[in-house]
Amino acid sequence: MVGALLLTSVATACGGSSLGNSSQRSDSGKVKVGVLVSLSGVYASVGKDMKNGFDLYLEQHDNKLGGRTVDLDVVDEGSEPQSGVAGATRLAQQDGVDLVAGIVSGPTASASRDIFDAAKVPVLMGNTGSVALGKKLKSDWIWRASYDNGDPGRLLGKELAADNSAGNVFLIGADYSGGHETLDGFKETFPKDRIAGELYTPFGKTSDYSPYLAKIRASGAKNVFCFYAGGEAIEFTKQFHQFGLDKSVKLYSAGFLTEGTALDAEGDAALGVMNASRYNWDVDNPENKQFVAAYQAKFNRLPTVYAANMYDIGILLDQAIKSIDGAVTHDNLRKAINELGGVNGVRGKLEFDDTNTIKQPFYLVKVDKTAEGLRNVMVKDLGRS
Repeated sequence: MVGALLLTSVATACGGSSLGNSSQRSDSGKVKVGVLVSLSGVYASVGKDMKNGFDLYLEQHDNKLGGRTVDLDVVDEGSEPQSGVAGATRLAQQDGVDLVAGIVSGPTASASRDIFDAAKVPVLMGNTGSVALGKKLKSDWIWRASYDNGDPGRLLGKELAADNSAGNVFLIGADYSGGHETLDGFKETFPKDRIAGELYTPFGKTSDYSPYLAKIRASGAKNVFCFYAGGEAIEFTKQFHQFGLDKSVKLYSAGFLTEGTALDAEGDAALGVMNASRYNWDVDNPENKQFVAAYQAKFNRLPTVYAANMYDIGILLDQAIKSIDGAVTHDNLRKAINELGGVNGVRGKLEFDDTNTIKQPFYLVKVDKTAEGLRNVMVKDLGRS
């Protein structure tokens, strides 16, 4: 495994001095938090939003979590597993962090699993929903505070399966773990005989989607369920519109197609796009209302699911660290997270299951024109993951 190989090489170079030292703490009045997010590459906009969400929580709480002053260590994940693993290695083995929050992509998460597990560093995933981390790669030190990649597809598939008039669905996504696992979730709950086709496009290398769009048109499908985020989401949505498919085909996504700056770039091409998302700006709870107001005031835009997820991690960590008596060690932080129970976040009620995966509500949202411009607007609650 990539993570294991890099672990060995870096441990040798650094003398392995911090490996497995789960009681390491320099100051009981502080907590050192590593934030690993993409600040460059195809997912740079995602990583920026994630960092904004976490930064806002800290700013609102006097740069403290659980009453401890936060020493923030931000590392660029990039868009390739190699750069992500290098960042994970630095945080886990060299920088002496108490915990790590973030990680955009599934390949980075999977390849870094052994690094964090061997160093016994608690990690709260802030975006990736890598399925393996809830199954064969499950670690006592890693929590998917984001979601499981299969969740949006499973819930949307169930919703569309119940509507016999909805017609057939064509599946398409980026050709890497996130794309495959998202579409696999949909196939778990949607009838096989109503799936009109399934395609995967080279991740980070596709600029012309017309050959794939032509196959969707030829299939006669009335719906498309896709997985694209960041720059790929923009190109796919715009070309879907330019190809004229939006006139006869309803476009559904796993919650990322029209998020944040992607929607800005897509403009009217995104009108009518439906998303199965774990967050939207109009989720009706007190935590979210104050979050949206504060985020708009600071960044002059609505928060995205990426920002909301990291803000919720701030809430989770605040409560976990507050319960710790004495120094914040890897061991007692792990115990505190495991004993959290239900927490009210901006996404709704949050709690970890026995696979260290967050249980949460999901929502069906639609891009519409409002008095404030184009927005993702709540349609209905899809139920809990």
